[in-house]
Amino acid sequence: MVLTSRLFCAVFSLALVTGCASTFEATYDHDDGNDFSSYQTFSWISKNPMKLGQSVVAPNPLLEPRITSALEKALIAKGYTYVIEPKNADFVLSFTIGSREEIKVDSYPSMSAGYGMRHPGHWGWGGMYYGVGTETQVRHYTKGILAVDIFDVKERRPVWHGVATKTIRESDRGELEVTIKDAVDAILAGFPPP
Repeated sequence: MVLTSRLFCAVFSLALVTGCASTFEATYDHDDGNDFSSYQTFSWISKNPMKLGQSVVAPNPLLEPRITSALEKALIAKGYTYVIEPKNADFVLSFTIGSREEIKVDSYPSMSAGYGMRHPGHWGWGGMYYGVGTETQVRHYTKGILAVDIFDVKERRPVWHGVATKTIRESDRGELEVTIKDAVDAILAGFPPP
């Protein structure tokens, strides 16, 4: 379970600039000249469609079947039909997982006030003093990334790319199936493109 949790960090490093967001942030790109409306069937680009991106931990081999299953279910729910042989599909897909450690540093001015005492050997009485300083907060977090690429089979070229990112928290690692589904749903919300 520990290895699964660590790899998951590698998997979905789904974007959170502040380190507090609980949902995936997705971005998309596609070939404007491609006719996505003709697509009806899909398959995997190979028997092992998972590619590894930059990662802070060794990848978990159990992620590949979980992600492929989630992608298949999501595409079938959109009305596409899964076929075993890639050559018989309208489009094929692959996906890339990765993670990276990030640091967020926030600095902001702070003001302090106090009452000063008279020191022996110095003339005068105590009084209020004010000071301005800087407070700094440093946060470490893991950002997970899942990217999906779709290729047109007839033309043998990429036609669509989606990426989901998120800051990985312990709750995400504990509910891996839910986290994977959420990432896949965020990515495929942009497929097919409008």
